[in-house]
Amino acid sequence: MKTLIGMLCLATLLSVTSARAQDPQMQAVETPAVTEARPNRLQGVGDVDIRATLNADIILAFVNLGVGADLGLLKLGPGVLAVGGELEVGACVTPCVALNLATGWSFSHLFYAPHARATYHFVPEKSSGLEKVDLYGLVLAGITYTTTSVTGDGAGTPFEYKGHDVSPSVGLGIGGKYFIQDNLFLGAEGRLRLSSGQYDYTVRAGNVTLSDTQSTWSMSGFNVQFFAGLRL
Repeated sequence: MKTLIGMLCLATLLSVTSARAQDPQMQAVETPAVTEARPNRLQGVGDVDIRATLNADIILAFVNLGVGADLGLLKLGPGVLAVGGELEVGACVTPCVALNLATGWSFSHLFYAPHARATYHFVPEKSSGLEKVDLYGLVLAGITYTTTSVTGDGAGTPFEYKGHDVSPSVGLGIGGKYFIQDNLFLGAEGRLRLSSGQYDYTVRAGNVTLSDTQSTWSMSGFNVQFFAGLRL
């Protein structure tokens, strides 16, 4: 009888010890895998980057503001191809203000430039110091709609000159973003753009109105555009 009781106690002790030994094993199996940190801030497939832009020269001859967005579309070679769009609006500032003050007339010059854009994002692997950087090349294609006007009074006769034109606009450039926080970035793009044309204008002086095409305009050249944005 004592032998039977001893065997039962031993079996119970072994059962309890075995159950406790299995608990850490179960916990180890259920521990979630650790996600690897993202090696850099390259725009990935599905990432949407939105931005607000500013472009102006040192004397504020023209000040341009804009908004835009890019969507990471597909993995292509070592980088990512993104597509998007932008709208830029520009206005003559210091020259027009100076002419207004000097003549007493009202001068205005505006342009609106919607563009489609494609960007290719590439950061070399294991690039020390570029963990917070997204570098890319870009191609632009769209239109420029520009207007100009002068109104005033000459020798007692009120007059008004108005011109407008629409022209194709294309460009190439490079850009970069630096992430100051997880999804917030600052950046710049250097862009070489080609866009020019001739105004269709109307001149009204008193009761006389004339229309014609003359006076070329150009938005062609190289400029640097600065922006701030958010990755969604």
